[in-house]
Amino acid sequence: MSDKFYTNKFGVKVLKEGTKPFQIFTIETINLEFLLIYILFAESSKEDLNDKKEFLKVLYENNGDDGLIKFLESEKSDMIFSAKSYEKYFEQMAYTRITDNILSYFKDILVEVIKSKPQILKSKEKEPLDYIFSFNNMEDLIEDITEKNIEKLFYGSINDIKKFFTDRLGIQLFENEIVEKNFEQFIKQRNLIVHNRGIISKEFAKDFSNEHVTYNPGNILVFSYENLSNINGAMTNLIVDLDLKISEKFKLETVKL
Repeated sequence: MSDKFYTNKFGVKVLKEGTKPFQIFTIETINLEFLLIYILFAESSKEDLNDKKEFLKVLYENNGDDGLIKFLESEKSDMIFSAKSYEKYFEQMAYTRITDNILSYFKDILVEVIKSKPQILKSKEKEPLDYIFSFNNMEDLIEDITEKNIEKLFYGSINDIKKFFTDRLGIQLFENEIVEKNFEQFIKQRNLIVHNRGIISKEFAKDFSNEHVTYNPGNILVFSYENLSNINGAMTNLIVDLDLKISEKFKLETVKL
């Protein structure tokens, strides 16, 4: 067992002390886990169900649509109050939040690293004088340049992010090609949800179908709640390893978790 972290019963690494960006990442991760649990246990009792139906009947009565009232009076309307009916939407919203949590950590930790070593941003790119002299001090200038560079980086590809970590930080972001491929798929699935309602594209199907799983264009990405929890855990393990490497190399301030 490492003196830096332990592994819980679910195979997820739990860091004992980490950077401030990692602390924020961890709080978000825990909240996401509890969100999944909340959704799983969000079913109404029969008594609550009847009260909710009565509320909706009063809300929609006299709106000229008697069909809706009749529907609410039938057992078929039970589906409205079932978490299972909205599983696709809950899953996709939770998935995108997990992804955004990872990307936000990357951005936050890079800000911390650049604060400790601004030379990392050194390049041959030139900034106009009017931009430079618009700042009152060097700290504000560095902060703005940092923000611009990081935003630009995360509009790029996974390769751009990996190259930045390797070339500028001297840190290998992925331990092997399998982890890198999985992370690429992780991000592209998020893009399909955000930009394509979760519908699998021909390009995605071609890039990620293999002997274990086949993705068919036109199908919708589906995640079980258990699957989402496993993804959350796998991404946490990736970030734990990364946080340890970065905090040790750049002597970043850490906090007890």
